[in-house]
Amino acid sequence: MGSVTRLVVLAAIVLMAAARLPAAGPSLSVSGTTLQLDGRPVFLLGASLFDALGPAAPRDQDLDALKSWGVTIVRAWAHWHEPIYGADGALTAHGLARLLALSTRLSSRGLVLELVLLRPGQLPGQPYALFASPEARLRAVDAITMALRDSRHVMFDLYNEHDHPDGPVSHAELRVMRDRVKAIDPRRVVAVSSTGNHLITADGRIGADEARNLAEEAGTAATAVAADVVAVHFPRTDDWAASTAARVGAVRAALDRLGRTLPIYLNEERRAAPQTPVPPADYQRAVSGARQGGAAGWLFHTAAGFDLTRQPFTEALTPAERTGLEQLKGP
Repeated sequence: MGSVTRLVVLAAIVLMAAARLPAAGPSLSVSGTTLQLDGRPVFLLGASLFDALGPAAPRDQDLDALKSWGVTIVRAWAHWHEPIYGADGALTAHGLARLLALSTRLSSRGLVLELVLLRPGQLPGQPYALFASPEARLRAVDAITMALRDSRHVMFDLYNEHDHPDGPVSHAELRVMRDRVKAIDPRRVVAVSSTGNHLITADGRIGADEARNLAEEAGTAATAVAADVVAVHFPRTDDWAASTAARVGAVRAALDRLGRTLPIYLNEERRAAPQTPVPPADYQRAVSGARQGGAAGWLFHTAAGFDLTRQPFTEALTPAERTGLEQLKGP
């Protein structure tokens, strides 16, 4: 049996196995400004685990630790170091197996998966060139949506930081991607993220440019994304934690002016770096501010999940990060 034939057979086996899996885990939906699990409003507390779909899967003890710390949503990328799809946009056999395995492991723990479908720079001539063409990129969106159509605990971030200079896409292009998802799975919760100053300025203002960007992400015009959730990457200023409530309030007020009642989800906040550690209390202050401002979720962003082949997630956390995560749940 040739290598190509073996991969095709493996993919078929994985698909058949997935089809036999009973429905499990929470069902994610949107109602007004809230995200809901099984029909009940919830504040999603998240953690970034970008390499979770890579060749070294997160350990059970890492997922169990996150669950014990009150985490309810895990953010992973379809293309971090090793993508789950190929140049033609089809899911690779190993990529599909990893995707279904992670989805099942999270759902069995009652956890939500936020899956970043695409990253900037994946087209020919760009920094992370992978796809043979824009059409192949769309086929990847289709393939992931089909693979997860029965997994109700998954939210899509169509394109991480879609305005990033590595390979930006327009809101109109994102609308095409969003419509491809909805044509296959109308119930799928879809968001799209942007860089720190796309929706709000560093000093917390939403001027004409930011208001236009927000309208084109959250609006329903033909060239707007029509996202179900507003996924915000706030500016990573020194006062980021203290400013969270006001920033969320400013975005909510702008959405109100647009007549759009949508959840706000902070899915990539400031992370610690060797030269700029984050005091554990700042994480709790940011989460409290997000709740106070009316956000529907907040994500703990860390480099600990950037390369799971080198070190497991909980072992890669700094002591301050671990303390911060442990304290997020509160008393």
